[in-house]
Amino acid sequence: MDFRVLSISFCSFSVGIITDTFFIFIHLPLVRKYTANMMTLIRNAENTNWSLMHLNINLRLINLFMKLAFVADTHFGYSRFENDARCQGEAALLDASKKADAILLGGDIFDQRVPRLDILADVASTLKAARQNLPERGFPKILAIHGTHEARSKNSMNPISLMERLGLLEDVHNRTVVLEKKKLPNQNPAQKNSTSSAEPACEKKEKNAGKSAEEYEKAAVSGMGGIPDDLVKQMLPRLSCKPVQGATNFFMFHQTLQEFVPQAKNVASIHDLPAGYDYYLCGHIHARKEYLEGKLLIPGSTVITQLKDEEQGQKGYYLIDTIAKTQEFIPIKTRPFIVHELKFENASPSQVRIQIEKELSSLLQKNSAEPPIIKLRLCGSLQKGGGEIDTTGFGEQGAFVTIDNQLEGNSLLDEIERIRGERLHRTTPVQLGMELLLENAKKASLEPKKAKEYFEKFSKEN
Repeated sequence: MDFRVLSISFCSFSVGIITDTFFIFIHLPLVRKYTANMMTLIRNAENTNWSLMHLNINLRLINLFMKLAFVADTHFGYSRFENDARCQGEAALLDASKKADAILLGGDIFDQRVPRLDILADVASTLKAARQNLPERGFPKILAIHGTHEARSKNSMNPISLMERLGLLEDVHNRTVVLEKKKLPNQNPAQKNSTSSAEPACEKKEKNAGKSAEEYEKAAVSGMGGIPDDLVKQMLPRLSCKPVQGATNFFMFHQTLQEFVPQAKNVASIHDLPAGYDYYLCGHIHARKEYLEGKLLIPGSTVITQLKDEEQGQKGYYLIDTIAKTQEFIPIKTRPFIVHELKFENASPSQVRIQIEKELSSLLQKNSAEPPIIKLRLCGSLQKGGGEIDTTGFGEQGAFVTIDNQLEGNSLLDEIERIRGERLHRTTPVQLGMELLLENAKKASLEPKKAKEYFEKFSKEN
């Protein structure tokens, strides 16, 4: 049977039964499977030129589904690729606002803990536009935690706190916020906003104690903002936020874990995460990953920052269906990132330079639609005593070019510069200062918490 005919028949049948009988069966496992199959058909249809829009059906407006979008590490204000960060972060947030009931932000929305005023204004405008796109459900539309780039001392306002003060989002650091979507088909529109849940979970539980749990589709979002990795194991057991019975529970955090970076020391493990959650949503890692059979989701950043090979993958965000218990990665359009390796054997600096120029010319011809980010890795050996390699002046046709020089026989100064560059790609100058201070604090038997407080107090950015 033709796919379009099958899909139209299927959707017509679905719409027909919603008004009369769907509520009776919504809680049955069979219908949950039916819902997942229906969404699969819809996604397949959206990948063709034909769309369900021709049927004038907006499934998000049918009061049966709750979808949450998870976006992380937009790094608005990132100086190296500031325009990329703005355009791609905005694209992710606005696209998510058209597909989800609410958006969860996993930290490092801003690249700096004290952003420029124009960056703050741009992000505020984007969040406002996203809120306008999101449907009115009577619960917070955007929930967020701060990341490591936004973290400040306890008594200082970070950019996420500022956005909350402006009424643009809810900060869920060490809090649990319940989102309740009423499922009764005959609910009174005038009472639609009566299920607002911008309250602590304990208060919400008492408020609805006399109501049947079957009347609501619930999602509970808990969070822990970014903190120094060596303090995570101490912090996790002390959190006030907890899972909520009868809800789909999300724990949002912004950290490195041992499983992500096996060589990292003194960091928490997946096994240290609090129990009882259906999904663990992690920011901080810039490449998309999944663990625990899809229960731990890492969307990665929406902009290239670290120039790591793994960042060549698609950028985007996750869309999670709380009823079907499924998640889908939604890609966004980004600037191409190309990593290419050149091998040499006993080559002279001039030979290396010529080969770099030829390779860049070829790569730019293949990616002429948009100036790419190109990382060339030089491997092999140089002639002894051949001198230095000139790696300047390669930013042609708007492309960003970086050279990872790993050639044997490379000068000591070049090697030091390469290692320094790698470290700077991974972190900000403020974070580097914090790392050095914490290293020396341990030698002086000073508690890390105290060291951080002193750093915040005397930092010029504070």
